[in-house]
Amino acid sequence: MAFKIYYNGTDLSNIVDGFTGITRNIGAGWTNNLQTKSKLGSDFLRNSINSKSITINFVVNVKKDRFTSVRKALGEILNVNEPCALIFDDDPNSVWYAVPDGIPTLDESSFYQAFGTLTFLVPKGYAESVDTKTLNNDNSGGENGTIINNADHSVSVLINNNGTLPIFPTIKITPTAESGFFGIAGQNVLEIGNPDEADEKRKTKQTTIADFKTQSDFDTNFVDATDRTTSWETNISPIPNNSKLKWKTDGIRMSTFSQAATWNAGIQRYDVPKDSTGQYPVNWHAQFNTFFIQNNARQAGRFQLYFCDEKKQPLAMFEIFKGGAGQNAELIFWLIGGDNKMHKFGGDKPFNASTGKAPGGVTSLFDAAHGGQAIIKQGNKISFYWKGVA
Repeated sequence: MAFKIYYNGTDLSNIVDGFTGITRNIGAGWTNNLQTKSKLGSDFLRNSINSKSITINFVVNVKKDRFTSVRKALGEILNVNEPCALIFDDDPNSVWYAVPDGIPTLDESSFYQAFGTLTFLVPKGYAESVDTKTLNNDNSGGENGTIINNADHSVSVLINNNGTLPIFPTIKITPTAESGFFGIAGQNVLEIGNPDEADEKRKTKQTTIADFKTQSDFDTNFVDATDRTTSWETNISPIPNNSKLKWKTDGIRMSTFSQAATWNAGIQRYDVPKDSTGQYPVNWHAQFNTFFIQNNARQAGRFQLYFCDEKKQPLAMFEIFKGGAGQNAELIFWLIGGDNKMHKFGGDKPFNASTGKAPGGVTSLFDAAHGGQAIIKQGNKISFYWKGVA
């Protein structure tokens, strides 16, 4: 049976007629860094493994166009731009990641045989194992290592490295129950979560509780806040809740105006539902487009969209406010405080209410591409987004 050498997945023995010699040497050689002493000898600082050179000598028997076909086949295989796997038949569990080095030769001076040489450079200087071994409770204590289940419910794992160089493991953890903490201790310590958190039972995985993508979704889940006779008491006195907010085309807007040339207010409410655990979701994300263009510059009012619990206690609110004659309006975010009152979050975001343009007219404040607003709750933190910016 012919000796086989594979490079980048190709069996070179199918191209040439045999191998006459392989030079792999022992290891890759070392570079030692020293510091010369003032009088006698040197101090050792550090050393490093060099790159490694591997040479393969081969033979090609004379046949019609044989030399030409071998040159073309080897040239195609050697045309790589990164290290590729080089595997030898006598050490199939080791792979050298190598690139061709120097000039491949093929001496065609003989009428009977041609002899060639391929040289490969291994930048890392060492081979890697392609053999996979598994350490588990069934083979614990054997050649692969030992797993110890400690009295404090931690697990100690000792992995036997049968190679000649240090290894850097990839660790994948698949918990079989809900857990708030993972700790991995070795030469370095990795901790994820809170070690003081007591996790004694599984939690049901949270799922999507609402997804508004159409007018029907919005009309079913958002309701007119008819329990509010006026707008929320925020930065000025409340305005009568006398107008309507509706979904139209691809966004929310003031659809009906009770008064033609003065104050109008419309309020929509969303009752945040409980999830499959029977609890309010820890995290939620509400994204929507809004439109507010006042054709009558004297028109004034409030547009409020708020999220609340089952007792209609507000959690966060999005508002557009136009205070009087003129074109300027403001986008405002509100949060509920510990006093159960609304508090302004950050500064007002002014815009031109008659055109929907942001100050300077650079980009439309409320168009589909740039006007998506979002209220995002993550644990006890609530964030607001407008025009794609937090």
